[in-house]
Amino acid sequence: MNLLKRWTGLRLREDWDWGVGCQRPTLTLRDPARPGWYLLTVRLQSDTLRSYGLINGHQGRILVSGKRRRRLVHISQRSQATRIEILGLNDDPQIAELRLVPQPWWRVRRLMAAKLLRLHPAYRKESLKQRSFSQQWRDYNRLLSRQNFALVGYDEWIERVEMPALEEQALRNQYTSTDAATNPASVNFAIWLWGQRNNEQQCQRSIYSVSNQTPGPFQILPQEQQLLAADQHTWIVFLQAGDQLAPQALARCSEEIQAHDDAGILYADEDKISPKGRRHSPQFKPAWNPDLLYSDPHYSHCWLIRADLCIKACEAMNADGESPELYGIALEATALCEEDQIFHLPEVLYHRLDQAGEPRSSSQTAHSLQRFLARHGHNAHVSHLRTGGHLIHWPLPDPPPLVSVIIATRDRGDLLRCCLTSLAEHDQGNPPTELIVIDNGSSEPETLHYLAHLEQQENVRVLRRPGKFNYAALNNEAVSLARGELVALLNNDVEATHPGWLAAMAGQALRPEIGAVGAKLLFPDGTIQHAGVLLGIGGIAGHAHKYLAAEEEGYQLRLHLAQNLSAVTAATLVVRKALFEAVGGFDAINFAVNYNDVDFCLRLIKAGYRNLFCPDAVLIHHESKSRGAPTEADTHAQWQRERQAMVDRWGAALEADPHYSPHLSLLEENLSLTLKASTPTARTSALPAS
Repeated sequence: MNLLKRWTGLRLREDWDWGVGCQRPTLTLRDPARPGWYLLTVRLQSDTLRSYGLINGHQGRILVSGKRRRRLVHISQRSQATRIEILGLNDDPQIAELRLVPQPWWRVRRLMAAKLLRLHPAYRKESLKQRSFSQQWRDYNRLLSRQNFALVGYDEWIERVEMPALEEQALRNQYTSTDAATNPASVNFAIWLWGQRNNEQQCQRSIYSVSNQTPGPFQILPQEQQLLAADQHTWIVFLQAGDQLAPQALARCSEEIQAHDDAGILYADEDKISPKGRRHSPQFKPAWNPDLLYSDPHYSHCWLIRADLCIKACEAMNADGESPELYGIALEATALCEEDQIFHLPEVLYHRLDQAGEPRSSSQTAHSLQRFLARHGHNAHVSHLRTGGHLIHWPLPDPPPLVSVIIATRDRGDLLRCCLTSLAEHDQGNPPTELIVIDNGSSEPETLHYLAHLEQQENVRVLRRPGKFNYAALNNEAVSLARGELVALLNNDVEATHPGWLAAMAGQALRPEIGAVGAKLLFPDGTIQHAGVLLGIGGIAGHAHKYLAAEEEGYQLRLHLAQNLSAVTAATLVVRKALFEAVGGFDAINFAVNYNDVDFCLRLIKAGYRNLFCPDAVLIHHESKSRGAPTEADTHAQWQRERQAMVDRWGAALEADPHYSPHLSLLEENLSLTLKASTPTARTSALPAS
């Protein structure tokens, strides 16, 4: 074997020195490997579910405990030694498998191409040959990197997604064009030019974009034409001085307005445009997301509002002594509509003039939102965030409601103790609680002793429920026994980090239109574990902004803003008890362990409620520590069954999350662009029918 290894260059687990005493546990190859290409295979066993392997300081790979992970490695002539650093560990891991196998050049190219074609959104079979090997190697490393690189640039997206769609659209219009002047169903548009109208150059730029519109089933009304309060056939197009409409904007909007007779409001995607005409910084938006509009005054600049709704909105603001401006009008007009009357068109139809240093929000926008909420009977306090956007505090009633905190556990009493200690240390400002601990067959003496101690505490109940782990059934029973108006489902491996976290979630959950409320969860290293669930990631669902540093802004500031999402994780979830029971709780038959929280949240949406991500509640999550790393023997078959059950029940929604954009990746959790072509049509916030 030694002769074979010497001849082939093969390196196995016993050929590495394992230094666990250093700050970063490091594997170092005793005898230097020959320069060339290798396939590295690693399988780590650790209580830390995810860590990160860094080969020679720059070739990385995310490692998952119990899972075999591979990547191509290049060892250069300059390499003094071959080492693998393991980042993000919280324990002493075991190396179950480690191989470094030399690879011939032809196989390196084949393996790299297969990985890029399978996972990289910019790669297709026909385009693979157009990219040099060095470009493929760079893209391969970015793909496997822990960092949230944008794998696709906006210029490339315009070239490969938008331009072909516009060409197809133009070709289609040649056969379907009609004369708007003779078409009785044509749409009337009135342009509302707002902002710095004293800047003649900027105004002319905006006016030119209107006069340069592609013909379609619409007509633009003269500025002097009087609008009637009951006019449901004219639409107000808001255009800030200096901004531009895309040439196809009014034609596309008129088509969608004609296709949806009940529409009251339409908004589209947008980007920024430099004074020299270069487009950049796209803002791909979700379907109607009222809580994101509350949080972000820059939710959209591309608004088209039916004239009768716009007039009513202005009248409401005037009656309150407030001068009409775009953000206030958007708030009032959307409040006049049913959710299925508000349409989002996922096409870039609006180009904002790039203005350096433009704030995302201000004390003025916070004041506008405060007055709007007051007019509609909401006793909420709004403040302007230094990082941009609004922080909205929804106060608890006096007296505050009881919250039943429910935690399922099995052994690992150290984790449970850490969780409960953190809750006690950070209970200032939170509503009163009772604690229900569900013991799913603990056997460790230390854990049993701690559970017996808990049973002696006031407002604590321990339910002894041994048997096969069924997370859904355990929590359903605990909710049925809960005395609180609200229930807070917590994993036993979460830690509270600040006072008032539960009050923030409870205040949101008590709003009658809100369903489940989820928290911002961090890995112990301070990176994002959960900031809301995105449907379709990896085929079923993934976590938005995963592995991004907690202090980062995220896509369009969304890491720091309260917003509606299709689902949130049950690792920390607050919901009204009556609502939990009204939709049937968790599905303990089809989703005993996996996806029960996602399924529950989607049923809440079907019942007419909005789920919400609450970034003001921040906890640390040691993700699934007490369950341990999944192994194929005991969980793979169940995971496959529950995965298929999700597809069978929610297949259409998994392919078109209304709270996500069809132009953002379903391969990555970093909200990067995708080059997957789609046929854009206006959509509401309703889940697609399965």
